[in-house]
Amino acid sequence: MKTTLTALACALAAALASAQEFSFDAAEFEKKPLEFSGYVEPKLEQLGLQGDSASYALAYPGQAARSTLWRSTVTLELAAKANLGDWVLDARAQGSQANDALVNRTDDLRVMEGGARYSAGPGLTLDVGKRVQRWGKGYALTTVGFIERPKDATDPTASREGFFMASGDFTRSLDGPISAVSLTGVLLPTDGITNSDFGKSNDLNPAARLYLLAWDTDLDLMWRAAGARPEAFGVDFSRNISSNLELHGEWALQRNATRNVVSPSGVVSSQVTDTRSWLLGLRYLTASEVTWIAEWIHNGAGLSDAELADYNRFLISATAPGAPAALAAKVVTLGQSGMGRANPGQDYLYVKASVSEPLGWVYGSAAVTWMANAQDHSWQLTPELSYTGFNGWDLRARLGWLQGAALSEFGEKTLERKLELTARYSF
Repeated sequence: MKTTLTALACALAAALASAQEFSFDAAEFEKKPLEFSGYVEPKLEQLGLQGDSASYALAYPGQAARSTLWRSTVTLELAAKANLGDWVLDARAQGSQANDALVNRTDDLRVMEGGARYSAGPGLTLDVGKRVQRWGKGYALTTVGFIERPKDATDPTASREGFFMASGDFTRSLDGPISAVSLTGVLLPTDGITNSDFGKSNDLNPAARLYLLAWDTDLDLMWRAAGARPEAFGVDFSRNISSNLELHGEWALQRNATRNVVSPSGVVSSQVTDTRSWLLGLRYLTASEVTWIAEWIHNGAGLSDAELADYNRFLISATAPGAPAALAAKVVTLGQSGMGRANPGQDYLYVKASVSEPLGWVYGSAAVTWMANAQDHSWQLTPELSYTGFNGWDLRARLGWLQGAALSEFGEKTLERKLELTARYSF
C-alpha cells in the first residue's frame, strides 16, 4: 500500500507540474508509420468487507472475518501500431500488480488485443489476431455480445481482453433510405487451449453480423453458430428521437442452452431450453447538460430471486467450518458454469446521471450510478468525481455502496462498500 500511496503522490505532483495551456497542432492528427500509446495507473482502494458472508469465505478461504481491507494496484498498459500501407499491425498489452493484507501480492500480465489487418479493397478488410468485438447497443451490459467477454457494469468503458479470431468486414455506402450496409464474418476457434475461456470443444464457432443504417436508425442482425456455446440469434437498434434523446434496444435468443439451478443442499438441476434476453434503454441530455442513461436488462438464462437465494444458501452451507471438501469443489464448478458471474440475476435496472463541469468546476465532472436487481430489490450505488485539468492526467474518486437483504444478490457480495482513488497518466 505504501508503494501505491507514493505513486499517487508522485502522480499528483507530476500532474500539477504538467499543467499547461491547450494548443492545437494539425500534425498530431496525421497517421504516422509507427504509433505508441498507453497509460500508467496507480490505484488505492479501501474495501469494506462482509466478513460473515458466504462469498467472503469463498474469496478468502481460511481467513478470519474482517471488515476493512486496503488494496493497492499499479497498472501499466502499452499499445503499438504499425501503419504499412494496406497492412496494419497492432498490439495492446497490460500488466498489473496488486497488494493487500489477505492476498499479499498478485501479478498479472496479458496481451489484451493484437494482430494484423489488411485492406483488401474498397470497403473490404480482413483481420486475424486477438480482438474485442463490441456488439450490441447496451451501455452497462449487453445481451447480444455473442463473441466477447462480458462488460463490467460498474465500469463499462474499462479495457477488456479479446479472443483469438479471424474476421472479414465489407462496408458499402448506398443511396436511398438504407444509406450504409456492413457485413462482418468471424471464426473464433476453440480446441481446449485456444480461447479456453470461450469453450473447451474443438469448434470453429462461426458468427456474423449485418449492420444497416436504415431510415436514420442503426440496426444490427447477429448470429452465432452452435459449437462451444449454443446457437444464438440477436437484433439491436439505436435511434435519435430528437437532438437530446436516443433510444436503443436489444433482443437475443439462445437455442438449446443449458440452464443450471442448485438447491440449498447442493443438488444441481440442469435443463436444456431456449432462453430469451432483451434490453431497452435511453440516453437523454437535459437543458442543464446532465446526461441520463437508463436501461432495463432481462437475462433469460439468469437466476430468479428464489433461485439466487437457494444458491446463496448452498454457498453458506458449503463454506461453513467443517463442510465436506466435495461441497467446496461443487461451488467452484457452479461458479464456472455462470452462477458466480458478477450479475447472475434475471432482471436489472441501471440508471446513470453524469455532468461535465458541475457548478462551474472547470475540467471536472461528476456522476452517480445506481444498479438494482429488480427481483430481490438489492442494489449498488456509485457516486464519482473526476478531474482532467492536467495535461495527460485523469484523476478519479469513486465510492461504491452495496445494500440488500440476506440471501439477495448485492446483500451477499464480498463487499458492502468500496472507496477507490486513481490517477491515470495517458501517453
